[in-house]
Amino acid sequence: MGKFNLKTMNITRLVGVIFLFLALVFGVAGFLNQHPGSITFSDVVEDFYANISSELFSIATTVLLIDYLNERREDQRRKELLIRELGSTSNAIALRAVAELKADGWLVDGALHGASFVEANLSNAILKGASFAGATFERAQLNKVDFSNADLTGVSFEGAKMEETDLRGAKLADAHFARADMTGVKLTGQDLRNVNLFGAEINSANLDEVNLTEAKINGLDMRGSSLRKAQLRKAKLHFVNLKGGTLSEANLEKANMNGANLSGAYLNWTNLRGAYLFNADLTGADLSGADLTEARVTPEQLATVKSLKNATLPDGTRQ
Repeated sequence: MGKFNLKTMNITRLVGVIFLFLALVFGVAGFLNQHPGSITFSDVVEDFYANISSELFSIATTVLLIDYLNERREDQRRKELLIRELGSTSNAIALRAVAELKADGWLVDGALHGASFVEANLSNAILKGASFAGATFERAQLNKVDFSNADLTGVSFEGAKMEETDLRGAKLADAHFARADMTGVKLTGQDLRNVNLFGAEINSANLDEVNLTEAKINGLDMRGSSLRKAQLRKAKLHFVNLKGGTLSEANLEKANMNGANLSGAYLNWTNLRGAYLFNADLTGADLSGADLTEARVTPEQLATVKSLKNATLPDGTRQ
């Protein structure tokens, strides 16, 4: 509800306020009449004031209640309109809706749960901490959107454009990013084990310290992405393109990277114990300090790497 302003006050509320004022006036008059030492009124006038005060108070209460309900109804209508505008294909309209929803606290009150924003243009929107659980952003334009710390549980981003989108700290359980363009996306420290990344493009993205333990991310295009200290134990990375990527100090123990493109990748001090690397392209990869104990990789593959300095080879010997 807005601040009191006589100029903008609607008729219903004005009537209610008038009756409330009159009720107070007559109520005070009746009260004073009970104290003849102060003011003397006739018995008839005394009864009249007492009764009319009670009636006026009831009327005022009813009118103000009706006004409150009308205002609630108007707020709901406005909220629904802004949510529809949030899904607009016009970036200007969508961003204006973001600003108004934020001002009224409607980005975080659950009003957006399960909403549809298919093909919406929200590029550059600041949606930090917003609650979108169960919403749909399929084929939406979400480039450079700030979703940090937002609740995106179960949200579908299938086919969305999400270049340089900030997802750090967001709740992503059961989120769907199938075939989304996530070039340059920020996912530092996220738990992606229950996230659908099928067919997504994650080029030049920041995935440092993400948890993909036992995840199935076969065939992903992750060229130039950073996965420093990422947890990828027993992950299935068949034919993943990590050309030029950074996996320094990552845990890839027993990960299956059959056919993966790791050319020019930085795998220094990476845990590759028991990893499956048959058919993987290791041309120019930096494996200095890496632990390859019992890794399934051929001498021919290792001959193509850039460096094995201080690495532990599959047979346990140290370079």
